[in-house]
Amino acid sequence: MKRIYIIAVLILLIIIASLPVSAKEIKTCLRTDTNLQVRDKFNLGSNKEDILSTPCVDDMDKIYDFADLLTDLEEENLFNLVNNYITNTSYDLAIVLINENPKADEVSYADDFYDYNLFGKNETRDGSLILIDMDNRRIYISTTGYAIKMYDDSRIDDILDSGFDNLKNEEYYECLSKMVQEMQDEFDLGYPDSNKNMEIDSNGDPIYIKYVPYKVIILISSIITLIVSLILYFKTRLKIKVGSTVSYLKNANINLREDKFITANTTRTRIVSDISSSGSSHGGGSSFHSSSSGSSHGGGGRSF
Repeated sequence: MKRIYIIAVLILLIIIASLPVSAKEIKTCLRTDTNLQVRDKFNLGSNKEDILSTPCVDDMDKIYDFADLLTDLEEENLFNLVNNYITNTSYDLAIVLINENPKADEVSYADDFYDYNLFGKNETRDGSLILIDMDNRRIYISTTGYAIKMYDDSRIDDILDSGFDNLKNEEYYECLSKMVQEMQDEFDLGYPDSNKNMEIDSNGDPIYIKYVPYKVIILISSIITLIVSLILYFKTRLKIKVGSTVSYLKNANINLREDKFITANTTRTRIVSDISSSGSSHGGGSSFHSSSSGSSHGGGGRSF
C-alpha cells in the first residue's frame, strides 16, 4: 500500500512538472482623473481618454504578457535578452502581449503604451516596443527617437521576418527572441543609408536636412568670385573712361546736363518657400507618424 502511495505521488509530481507554467503577475499602477501618471508634457487634456485606457506599468519590467502566452522561464530568458540589448545599444525595449485591445488599432496601443509609461532612453526617449495583439491578430513594432533613424522600413520588415514563421506556429518565445536578436544585429550595422539625411531633434522628432556636396559649394563659390571680380574690373574701367570724357567735354566748353531723381519707387516681391512634411518615408527611409501624445513614432507591422 505504501509503495502504491509513493508511486501515485511521483506520477502526480511528474504531471504537475509537465504542465506549462503561467506567466508571473504584472505589476500595474492606477491612473485616475486627478493623477494620470504620465510625463507632464504628455498631459495635453485632449488625450485624457487615451491615457486612461493605457495600462500603467513599471517600466523596468520590460516584458508585459497580459495574454499569458509565455511561461515564467520564457519571460525570464526574454527579460535577459532585452536587457542585454538595452545595455549594448542604449535604446529602450519593451515587449507587450495582449488578448484585448481597447484602442482603435495596434499602432495606437503600441505608441500609447510606450508614451504613457516611462519608457525611452535620453531626452529623445530612444527605444522600441514590440506588440503581439491577439485581438486583431497583428504584430507591430513602434520606434521612438533615434530608434526611428536606426530602424528604417526595410529593417522593420527584416525584424518581422526573423520571427514571423514562429509566430504563425504559436511559438511566441522563439518569435520574440529572434526579433530581439535581429534588432541587435541591425543596430550593429549602424544607421542605414536611407536615413543619412535624417536627424532627430531635441523632442525626438525626425527632421530631414539637405546637404550640398562640397564640390558643388567650391564650384558655386568660384563662380561668384569670378563674377564679382569681373564686375569690379569693368566698373573701375568705366569710371576711368567716363572721367576722361567729362574732362574733355569741359575743356571743349560743352554744357553738361545733370538729371537728378528726387524719388524712386522700389517694388519688393516676397518669395515663399512651400515646404511641407508628412508621415511618409523619404527616399525609402523610415515612415513615421504622430501619436495621441503628439510625439513621433516609426515602425511597422503585419497580420498573422
